[in-house]
Amino acid sequence: MKIKRIASAALAAAMALSTMTVLSGCGDKDSSASGDKPVLEVLTNRTDRVDDGSLDKLTDAFEEANNCEVKYVGYQDYSGNVATRMGTEDYGDVLMIPDEVEIKDLANFFEPIGKYDDLKDKYRWADKKMDSDKNVYGLAYGGTATGVLYNKKIWADAGITSMPKTPDEFIEDLKLIDEKTDAIPYYTQYKDASWTITQWQSLVLSASGNPNYYNDLLTNKTDIFAKDGGFYPVYKLMYDVFSTPSIIEEDHMTTEWESSKVWMGEGKIGTMVMGSWAVAQFQEKAENPDDIGYMPVPITAPDGKQYAQTASDYCVGVNKNSKNKDLAKKYVEWFVGESGFAANEGMIPTPADSKLPDNLSDFSDCVLFEEPAAPDELIGKFNEIDTAANFGAWNGDTDNFKIKLAEAAFAGKGDSEFESIIDAENQKWAEARDSIMK
Repeated sequence: MKIKRIASAALAAAMALSTMTVLSGCGDKDSSASGDKPVLEVLTNRTDRVDDGSLDKLTDAFEEANNCEVKYVGYQDYSGNVATRMGTEDYGDVLMIPDEVEIKDLANFFEPIGKYDDLKDKYRWADKKMDSDKNVYGLAYGGTATGVLYNKKIWADAGITSMPKTPDEFIEDLKLIDEKTDAIPYYTQYKDASWTITQWQSLVLSASGNPNYYNDLLTNKTDIFAKDGGFYPVYKLMYDVFSTPSIIEEDHMTTEWESSKVWMGEGKIGTMVMGSWAVAQFQEKAENPDDIGYMPVPITAPDGKQYAQTASDYCVGVNKNSKNKDLAKKYVEWFVGESGFAANEGMIPTPADSKLPDNLSDFSDCVLFEEPAAPDELIGKFNEIDTAANFGAWNGDTDNFKIKLAEAAFAGKGDSEFESIIDAENQKWAEARDSIMK
């Protein structure tokens, strides 16, 4: 039997680097002024682009045009480190808004960028960080389509000639990769589960085939794990993949995010669920960048079609305590609208009139859609219920249903345990929903 383990000479170095949490692209500049120039401190999760200097280079034009300096501070544990800083007033001038900040609390931490009605036709996803008064507190720096990252050569070497459209086809294809190649068919990245396992959540809306799915969950009061919805088929697929030892790595606790980019490019990994934002990063590390592809979610909706949601990545906002609010707002609009960062990363640019990236060529037969803004009476309600039920749709903590499902799958507990876990989640969700949606 093939051993699903990767050894790398770079592993020790990668582990050492993983302990470094802060990377600054501008030395020890003062965060408010440098000589006569104001300095903007910008917090980001993109430590790779801070480390390689590309963010600094990209920002030269903005600095020159606005007679300022921009200091990037990158965190590998972005949510954790920024949450600590947000306990004070000192959390940069501009930052990616952590998803842990609830909609109702945005005004406590961030300066409004503008009104939704003024921004909706100019920017995609303008409603993601919008409060009930339609104030927008952040703009997405780019977006993704939901799908699955894969190595085209590995899939071809396994004799696979068409993309899977159902969970059964997907798992059968992974088994073919196991039989006919030396690659790990699916790489769980479970060591980093706090964020990697939440990538599965991004598939839910596409799997439902319904742009209004989340709103309908509230108004129709259906179970959150109803079989004809989005949650059930996505997490049943995850459970079935994780329950099949032959198609995943042997040791889930020694994975490395940065190293996995190299390993997929070397043909050692066949597939991972990741947003399309990851394509450019994996192509950079690949021996042949064209080997890295992106496929639609292997789930066909009840109407017989495949769908793909386009969605925002992190939204960029302005610290309400910043001493340079006007300049910070100008930076946000420049970064999401003019910098070219999203296009360089193979992401969907935020301006509404921008084109889709080339890496979505496998999506030609899919119906692409964006999730519409919630009606006024539902704004923030999903998040409120999510919190009250301790459900954590986008969380990956140890109490979360995704972690429970993964651990049960790895332990080989079978379908009965899957049903037991989701039954408990259905009950928690229904109780919180019925309390809030009176």
